[in-house]
Amino acid sequence: MPLTAIWIASALLALIAEFFSGTFYLLVVAVAMLCGGAAAWLGAPEASQYVIASIAGVAGVALVYGYKRRHPRAPFQPRADDPDLGQPVQVLHAPASGHLRVQYRGAAWDAAPVDGAPLETGATAYIVGRDGNLLKISSTQPEQ
Repeated sequence: MPLTAIWIASALLALIAEFFSGTFYLLVVAVAMLCGGAAAWLGAPEASQYVIASIAGVAGVALVYGYKRRHPRAPFQPRADDPDLGQPVQVLHAPASGHLRVQYRGAAWDAAPVDGAPLETGATAYIVGRDGNLLKISSTQPEQ
C-alpha cells in the first residue's frame, strides 16, 4: 500500500473517531494526517512528511486551545421553565465519589450536589438544575 493511501486512511479513521468523541482535537489530528498525505502525494521524502504532519498537528492544537481559551463555556444556567426545579428528592446512595443516586418520581436518578454540602443516605435534597439526565441537587430549597 502506498504511503499516501496510509496517510489518507489514517486521516479518515481519525475523522470517524472525531464524530464519536465530539472534540476538535481528533479533527486536528485528521487534518495533520491529511497534510502528511498531501506531502506524500507531492513526492516529499518520508521524513519530511512526518515533519509536515507534526507541524500541522501542533499548529492545529494551538489554534483549538486558543479558541477554547477565548470562548469559554457559559456557566450552568438552570432553565426557568423546568417543572423539576425545586422538587424534593430522597438520597438513596451517597458514595464518597460525589455522584449520588436519588429517588425522584418513582425512579432512581443520578445526581450531583452543587453546593458542596455533604448529603447522607436518606437525606432530602432539592433539584436546582439538570445536565441531561443528571440532576443537579442542593441541600437547601431554591427560591422560586
